[in-house]
Amino acid sequence: MMSQVLHVLSPLLSVYFLLFVCLCLFEPFRRRSLFAFLTLLPSCLWTDYLLAFYINPWSKTALKKRKLTSPVQLDDFEIYFKEMSKDSAYKFSLQFEELKSVGLDLSHDAADLPVNRPKNRYTNILPYDFSRVKLVSMHNDEGADYINANYIPVITVLLFMTSSHGLILMLFYCAALWSVKCDHYWPFTDEPVMYGDISVEMLSQSESPEWIIRKFRLGYADETQDVLHLNYTSWPDHGVPTVNAIESILQFVHIVRQQANRSKQPIVVHCSAGVGRTGTFMALDCLMQHIREHEFVDILSMVSEMRSHRLSMVQTEEQYVFIHQCVLLMWQKKKQQSITSDVVYENASKT
Repeated sequence: MMSQVLHVLSPLLSVYFLLFVCLCLFEPFRRRSLFAFLTLLPSCLWTDYLLAFYINPWSKTALKKRKLTSPVQLDDFEIYFKEMSKDSAYKFSLQFEELKSVGLDLSHDAADLPVNRPKNRYTNILPYDFSRVKLVSMHNDEGADYINANYIPVITVLLFMTSSHGLILMLFYCAALWSVKCDHYWPFTDEPVMYGDISVEMLSQSESPEWIIRKFRLGYADETQDVLHLNYTSWPDHGVPTVNAIESILQFVHIVRQQANRSKQPIVVHCSAGVGRTGTFMALDCLMQHIREHEFVDILSMVSEMRSHRLSMVQTEEQYVFIHQCVLLMWQKKKQQSITSDVVYENASKT
């Protein structure tokens, strides 16, 4: 069996070697990143290779360890999106189903401790032990360091952290459909309010149709810390923003990134459970930066990486598809800006 499979692979590898030579020799190909070559390789290639050595990549153990990836050249992204959307988005469903295998082998023992269970808003959303945020406490009580939060590294130069300073990003109203989704953890007026030993004062607030930007001042003993609070209010409690609202959410992502770059501080990102809207926003911020510098995206791999640090990041298939819709608009805007820049340059050259 192994010889038969390798016999089939040999001509395939020859074809891809020739493609690689083209990438190296011809100018139009050199302009693309080396990753363009890798995106041409079908997943069946490595799958067949594993099967040749009697390794089943679809076993439960292998699924936990196998890196999920689906790189796509941005020039081909619109075609890719249409293909994935066929038959009631069946291929999106298959990809999202694969994501459910991520993190099955990771422990969450701290969250299961009796003293910590009441601190979990949802019993099925628990932080992994290896990446959970540990609070600094003046007391040595059991569970004093526990909060349902995780550190999420997304890309090399970007780290979203749950921290107590810098920027706070909130992606919903405190209450929706007569259900309290989150405590109102800031004052209703400009009068300072004490939360235990910590004082919170609202210094300013500016409102837009889709978001509110507030500035707080936290005080503890003789120390103070200013915090910028960016609250996106137009995300529906169930589902995702409409296609017409994509421009709005991307503008908000851009505003948050500008503030993050200025402050150089970590960011607290939260919604109700801290996985659905939170994961979707983080994915969009990461992808917006990535697309500026690259000609490909791998949304499946990025969401998989986030899920390996916190359970159920990008919680629903609808959110997963929405990310792809946003990427399509990001790429279209980048191409339009490139065309505009080329026209301006051409006109300047003629004058």
